[in-house]
Amino acid sequence: MTESANSVDLIPIESKTRTIQTCFQQCLYEVPNFQREYSWSPDQLRDFWNDVVLAQSDLFFGSTVTWVSERRDLFNDTYSIIDGQQRLTTSAIILSVVRDAFYRVSEHAESVKNSDATTAKSQASATQRYLIATDDDGNSYPILKRSEPMFYEHIQNPSAIPSRAKWNSSAERIGEARSFFEKRVIDELGELSLDDQIERLKTIRANVLKARVIQVELTSEEDGFLIFETLNTRGTDLRLSDLVKNLLIRGGATSAPDRQAIADRWQRVVDRVQEAGAKPDVVDRFIWQSWNSRRSAVKVPELYKEISRFVGKDPTNYISYLEELEVDSFIYEWLEKEDIQPKSNTHDVRNAFAVPEFVDSIRALAIFNVSVANSTVLAIARKHHECQFVKQSQLIEVMRLVENFHFQFSALTNSGSTGGTRSRYNRFAVRLEAASSSEEVKDAISDLKSRLRDSLPARDQTEKAFRGLFYAPSLKLNQKQKSSSRKIFIAYVLMAFALSRKIIPAGQNLTSWSIEHIKPQTMGTGSSQDHVYSIGNLTLLTSELNNELGKAPLSAKMKSLRKGSAYFDSELESWEHSGVEFPSESQISERSSLLTSEALDQVWTL
Repeated sequence: MTESANSVDLIPIESKTRTIQTCFQQCLYEVPNFQREYSWSPDQLRDFWNDVVLAQSDLFFGSTVTWVSERRDLFNDTYSIIDGQQRLTTSAIILSVVRDAFYRVSEHAESVKNSDATTAKSQASATQRYLIATDDDGNSYPILKRSEPMFYEHIQNPSAIPSRAKWNSSAERIGEARSFFEKRVIDELGELSLDDQIERLKTIRANVLKARVIQVELTSEEDGFLIFETLNTRGTDLRLSDLVKNLLIRGGATSAPDRQAIADRWQRVVDRVQEAGAKPDVVDRFIWQSWNSRRSAVKVPELYKEISRFVGKDPTNYISYLEELEVDSFIYEWLEKEDIQPKSNTHDVRNAFAVPEFVDSIRALAIFNVSVANSTVLAIARKHHECQFVKQSQLIEVMRLVENFHFQFSALTNSGSTGGTRSRYNRFAVRLEAASSSEEVKDAISDLKSRLRDSLPARDQTEKAFRGLFYAPSLKLNQKQKSSSRKIFIAYVLMAFALSRKIIPAGQNLTSWSIEHIKPQTMGTGSSQDHVYSIGNLTLLTSELNNELGKAPLSAKMKSLRKGSAYFDSELESWEHSGVEFPSESQISERSSLLTSEALDQVWTL
């Protein structure tokens, strides 16, 4: 048994068997600031519905771990929840759905002749008492206090004045859970009579309230911190972000206001990071990539130990580490966004996202669905902001190296494992973090360039992949074809030729441009292999011109193509003077070959 497990065994513990009914009648609960978010998935909600709501007998619903955070002489004590908040929150959500269903039944009864709405109204009020409690002086207390304003406004007291607070991911999950149960309750009521609907709702409520839990009660908040962390070593499904949040709040402060300040700062980091993607593990990935952008790479399962070792026992180290995460979160929130545009430049503030070329590369990596380079992206954006000796040209150079490599390695050829590539990016990030001069930055960039160049796929493989690019929005494609022929990807490819020659400025909004099939799509055979859809028959135009040209022959299009296309290459020039009504298959093939050579020799070079 580990030392931490031994320490937990010595903690004074009292346990009581309660039903959800007695929990919500005899206790008040709060979710402490070091707790994780509400996170139940549709599968877990479905299990809750089947095992608890539809249960025909008393069900053991697991255990909750709590400590008394506020005692009252003449009313219920408040228990902080260390473990079990997901179950108690879900129970409150389904009870709110039942309450509202009772109200709907009463409203319907009022509109039906000879029907009595009194019973449904009284049952709605009875259900509400499991969500909001009132003491002898008329003071109201939420049975379960959570940090999300919407939980009070939408679950416990829908008549409250709305805060209009933006929903974070936890609030979104709570909203999804409520919608899940609303649909099922509506299905349960179906075409039942009003009286039968009331009885069915009473049964649903009874099944929720009869579910039994073992409430484990600790004596102090410090014991709660230890239990929370140790639960992870005993199989509880805690994410890295849950553990880091607990660590920072426990170690960074001792007073309640200071702990709340850390919790609030942590939540702002989480909210920014979750703007970067909807995947459940996005915060964990951010913590890992942030760490690897500053220090030697650590595997995810070992990272929490490394963070714990890094912060040690000095509270200032905890705040310093939180500040690291804050800095990186302002960068990370914009990664993986295909629609990102350059930000406004602020006087005397070096912001990488105000550099159009940097933003173009960030957008490209998002289009390629590449995140393996995030440690390098974080490192160079941060270093550019913090150090005057990192030139803007070096910022752009690093990002172009990464973009050009992954265009060939990931977007075109989908080459191999990313393990070695991730190590190269970590090595560069650590070296950049330690750099103290522009020359050291230059040497690190040179090394990165050499390593990426050595990892490029074979030239013939890349050429074949580029020549195979096509755009066929009217055809039915398989998933692999869809990913490599998306409009935004093909628009990016066509735009890159113009940007590489500085024909148009960086920072273009790709959605404001349109892809033109020079030889009309209607002349194709319907196969994605048809030359009509190939890269050699495509050009990028302003949307206005694309709408004007339609199915016009080449002679009618050429003046507009020369005027409004992003890049007018030499093959297009030869078509202009060829006198043909539409380009031939051989002409399109020749242009595909030209673009392929230019792509690998001039545009996406390392």
